[in-house]
This record gives sequence, structure tokens and C-alpha cells, in this order.
Amino acid sequence: MGSAEAESWRRRRSSRVEEKGEAVPVLCGRDARAPGACSKFAKSLTDSVGVRVYSGTEGSHLPPAVQLKGISMRIPDRVAIVTGGGGAVGGGISHCLAREGAHIVVADIVLEAAEKRAEEIRGTGRRSLAVQADITLEKDCQELVQASLKEFGCIDVLVNNAGHFGERLGLPFTNQTEEEWDDNYTINVKGPFFLCKAVAPHMMERRSGKIINISSIAARRDPQIVPAYAAGKNALLTLTRIVAKDLAPYNVNVNAICPGMVWGHFWKRLAPLVAAGEPSFAGMEPRELFEAWFHKSTPLRREQTPEDIGNLAAFLASEEARNITGQSIHVDGGAAMN
Repeated sequence: MGSAEAESWRRRRSSRVEEKGEAVPVLCGRDARAPGACSKFAKSLTDSVGVRVYSGTEGSHLPPAVQLKGISMRIPDRVAIVTGGGGAVGGGISHCLAREGAHIVVADIVLEAAEKRAEEIRGTGRRSLAVQADITLEKDCQELVQASLKEFGCIDVLVNNAGHFGERLGLPFTNQTEEEWDDNYTINVKGPFFLCKAVAPHMMERRSGKIINISSIAARRDPQIVPAYAAGKNALLTLTRIVAKDLAPYNVNVNAICPGMVWGHFWKRLAPLVAAGEPSFAGMEPRELFEAWFHKSTPLRREQTPEDIGNLAAFLASEEARNITGQSIHVDGGAAMN
């Protein structure tokens, strides 16, 4: 690590320096398969920014890493539930929360996806529990909360990330069926309602908690192409504000994130439907269409990543955001400006 890079690294982390000087592990980002890669990286940090090197055999459950004196994680040992945790955005959120010190309950309707993500989180040194849950069933939501409490003893953060957009496009809205409307509302609104309802008594009793609802920029731009999805995500913003008002006296923060253009399951399914229905996109491959779309609609001319959403979620889950509640924050490259 060169001196310029080391100084940049110091500046990026300086806002989290604490006077108590506790040691916090930071995992080596190098390829662990390369012999000595982590040790060499740790030595370069020692030389550049003054850290103590330790190995997994020196009383830590973590793999070879480095400890940074005086630098703290944002949410150390907090417990977070992430629904839809097996997907792309859910993965970004789960990993960013874990990077900041949280233990993760990965909830997904597909158990295999939840288990795979939980194993990834454990690989970072955090604890993780995989739970299969259908958020459209209140019973499943209650059982998810109880399983989390049984495993960890508390719940500090709930991220309502699981979502749905349907199989048919609008243009006009009459193309959408009653079944698609009901599916969108049930998954995008009723599911988060069930989970907020399930976790609220615990957070109220502890007088502490963070709830983060993942909405969409579609809630702000009213796209004719996905009317039921946009309406559902807009309803989620209203639910966010109502729950924020109800839980504010108990020191519980409730906010929403509106992601913009994130490449993942949503767009892999949506792009072929758009290509089939829009002559200007005819014949485009899904990824090609996605890039054309965000270049056209996003002022910054770049896509958003799952980690972009996760970084904001980690901030909202921290005490740095203690005076932020009832808000919806866009991560969309400027597609919708307030």
C-alpha cells in the first residue's frame, strides 16, 4: 500500500475513530487462496497505517486479518433480519451490515438461497442464521422473529427487502390482472406490515430498534410500465411514515430506501418483457437493454449496485442516523431529485 493510498484510507475511516481505542478486526480483502496473501497485505498495512497483525490462531474466530486501533464498526454485534436475503440486493445489504459488525438473519422464501448467503456471512466472521419464510403469511413472519430471538436473544435491525413486480407490463395499466395486483400488494406492502407488526413489541420493550423498508424509485417516478409494482412500493412509503410516527416514542427509527437501477433478478426478468413490448429496445439482450435504460434515465450515467443500497442501510441501522426517521432516501444516480 502506497503512502497516498494509506492516507486516503485513513481519511475514509477517520469519522469512526473513537477515543477509547478498541481493536476491531478488518478482514483481508486479498485472495485467500494465494499463499501468504493476507500476511503480506497485513504487513503492508502495518508499515503504512500502523496496525497490529494477528492470526486466526491468536484467540480470534476470524481468519488471518488485521486489527485497527481506535477504529470502530458502525453496528458491532447488532442483530439484523434481512428478508429476500438470498437475492442480489439482499446480498449487498447483508454483507454491508456484516462488514459493519452485525450478525445476520437471512430470510428468504428459497431456503437454499438463504443458506448459501448465511454461509457467506459466516465466512466474514459474523454469525448468521438462515430461515425459510414466506412474508405473505403472518404466521411465517411471527415465526421468523421468534427464531431470530431464540438464536440471538434480540433483534436490533429489520430490513424489509423482499419484493415482487409481476409477469406482465402496463402500457396501459389495463394489461395488468387482478392476480398481479394482489401479488404486488401482498408481497410489497402486506409482508413488510406483518414483519413490522411482529418485531415492534420487542423493539418497543427495549426502546431501541431500526426498521428499513426497501421501496423503489418506481414509487417516485410513476412508471407506466409497472403500475402495480409502483403503486405497491408507493404504499410502502406511506406505511414507513405511519410506523415511524407510531414507534418514535419508543426510540425506534423507521426509514425507507428507494433504489434506482440495480442489475439483478428484477431486471433479468423485466428486460425481456420490455424488449418484446417496446420497439426501440427490440432484439436487445437483457444486460444491453438495462445499460441503455440507465444511460437514458440516470443523470450520473451509471448503474447502482447492491452495495450502494447496503451502504445506506448500514448507515440507517447505526446510531449515526439516530435523528433520521420517517424518511425515504433515493439511491438512484439522480433519476428522481427532490
